[in-house]
Amino acid sequence: MDKDIVIDVKNLAKNYNGTKAVKGISFTVKRGEIFSMVGPNGAGKTTTVEILECLRTPSSGKAAVLGYDITDDAGKIKRKIGIMPQEFNTFDRLTAGENIKLMAGLYGNKSFKEIIELVGVNEFENKKFSTLSGGMKTKVGLAMALVSRADLLFLDEPTTGLDPQSRRETWKLIRKLNQEGKTIFLTTHYMEEVEELSDRAAVIIKGELKAIDSIKNLTEKYGGGVKLIVEKEEAKKLIKDRTDRVFETREGALIGIFDSKEKANMIVNKLFQMDCEFEIKKAGMEEVFLNLVGGRIDEGGEIL
Repeated sequence: MDKDIVIDVKNLAKNYNGTKAVKGISFTVKRGEIFSMVGPNGAGKTTTVEILECLRTPSSGKAAVLGYDITDDAGKIKRKIGIMPQEFNTFDRLTAGENIKLMAGLYGNKSFKEIIELVGVNEFENKKFSTLSGGMKTKVGLAMALVSRADLLFLDEPTTGLDPQSRRETWKLIRKLNQEGKTIFLTTHYMEEVEELSDRAAVIIKGELKAIDSIKNLTEKYGGGVKLIVEKEEAKKLIKDRTDRVFETREGALIGIFDSKEKANMIVNKLFQMDCEFEIKKAGMEEVFLNLVGGRIDEGGEIL
């Protein structure tokens, strides 16, 4: 395997009682990148990650992690990766620091204090885990993933349920870890998170990979060019009359997607005449997903 490839997946599939959770997917992850697998709940993200972590066995296909086969060399892989599951387990009655120390002891890591400071847990190290905020708990989870001294981290939906500020703090920490040489495999259903963090992203739906590329290439190929955002009802009607690629934001605004600036500008002129406020932006991953799948993902991870 190419030394710059840390994960190599070929035709990987997983079936549960006749249900195909993962359908013969293939992809690679390069050393030093943040690779995101994005999709709604039930898309196959966690199943894929758990197979690569050697927590589940595939029904068919092959995969290598850090040059080791997931079937033949599971023990070697587990010793060389860091894992933060979607719902990681800790001891609620122990402090944040005690939980990290306990995990560090399993790996024989006596320098866990450095990790506590790196992740920022030192600010609440002596607080019981049960009393921590969502953002603090995420930091503890990341620290526990790092005590293995791994250069490859699997982070499964690390910011689900966090408030916007805690989510952004977690992004900053993930970027910091990446800058220090960690390769990160991230699963998420937040499109903004994908844009903020990823070198490359794979869109997965019902166990199938729909697209995989850099964020720049994905938005250029599938984004649809330009999006107009309006709030007034008369402006919404105009947008709906000119494009069928529209969706509502969580705040009630309407977004219309246009193939080019020229087509969007025709609507902009109309909006000026109607004295309607609007916002114009370049299309992003939200639009990529909408165009690939025909829907968008809500805050809870469900397709609308």
